[in-house]
Amino acid sequence: MCGGGDLVEPTPDQAAVAQRLATLLPGREEEARRQRESERAAAARRRSADAVDKRAGNVLDEWSWRVDEERLRLRDEPARELTVTTTCAGRDECGADADLLIDTRTLKMRFRCHADSAHGRREIGGELEDIWMYGEPTRYDALALIVTVIAGDDDAWKEVYGTRAQDYRSTVAALRSFDEANPPPLDLGVNVRCGICDRRMSFHEAIPDSKIKAAYYCDVRHSDGRYHRVYKEEIDVAVGRHLRLELRGRSHWVVAPELAPEPESVAAYADRLAAKIQVFDRHIGAAGSDESLGRERALLVSRLAQARDIQERGVFAAAGLDSYWHGDQTTELGRALLIDRVGCDRAGIDVVSHFEEGTDLYRRLRTEELTGEINGLRAHLSALEEELDELSA
Repeated sequence: MCGGGDLVEPTPDQAAVAQRLATLLPGREEEARRQRESERAAAARRRSADAVDKRAGNVLDEWSWRVDEERLRLRDEPARELTVTTTCAGRDECGADADLLIDTRTLKMRFRCHADSAHGRREIGGELEDIWMYGEPTRYDALALIVTVIAGDDDAWKEVYGTRAQDYRSTVAALRSFDEANPPPLDLGVNVRCGICDRRMSFHEAIPDSKIKAAYYCDVRHSDGRYHRVYKEEIDVAVGRHLRLELRGRSHWVVAPELAPEPESVAAYADRLAAKIQVFDRHIGAAGSDESLGRERALLVSRLAQARDIQERGVFAAAGLDSYWHGDQTTELGRALLIDRVGCDRAGIDVVSHFEEGTDLYRRLRTEELTGEINGLRAHLSALEEELDELSA
């Protein structure tokens, strides 16, 4: 008896299962213990590597009191100069080899592009300032060089970050090759064009916890010596204003079938995004902590989720256009569907939608609209004539 109830004897099959579980349990517990120990050891290595990496970053960014601490640790080491080869961090994708040099006593670093000695520097406030350390993978090569000086053969850093620069290069090259071999079957971004040179402007997301806003950039230096940039919020305001005026009383136009991409194109677009994410994950390795690559992967995942949403609910529902009534309420996808192009120059922003007078879509929609109005007027006229006949009888 137990608690007032009878304990039922297990059947032979149940007893056999219990015996097998009892045999397996110690092994499973040992496996779980080893897994926990492995995870704790990996976390400890990561913390140690991050600490060393932060020290190297302080040296590279020339935090004076941190640099003084490192110099103090190295005071008994012989003075020498170490050199590694990296890639030029100059604008316009120079791509030439460059030298990184470090004095092991002072921890002073120098950068020298083989193609142009001015690369890696920019005039700020009337003086040339080094900027090469802010571009990847040059920064990662520099950090590795500093680590060899301040931390020697740090096994934890080597294990976590030893291949970071190479993995960064490998990932960027693999993604570029993928794009060249697999042009996108669908463009669901707003077509923003530089009004100076008519090139498609590249979009850069806002960086969290910084003053850097989301913006469109033309990556070509123009005849006035300047690059061109327009903040995304300015584009959104201009597009909203244009749509609000153009679609007043015609909100039903936004779900015109001609605006929807073909289902086959959406499916191919989704497959391409999934394949590109796989390429990314195969190559990222130790560069997984890179913020710019992390944002790029997050964007790919977001676009894939959007494509799946379009497949499940339809493009107008996914874009929020099935409940559209005001230009300022359009989503990014909605703007991409409704807008043909946005031209941006120094003077302002010019928006062209798919509903401009003279387009095939405008003629079709306006014809349908006028036909409906005429039919309504005819029905109303017929009703008036009937009423008049009744009054005249």
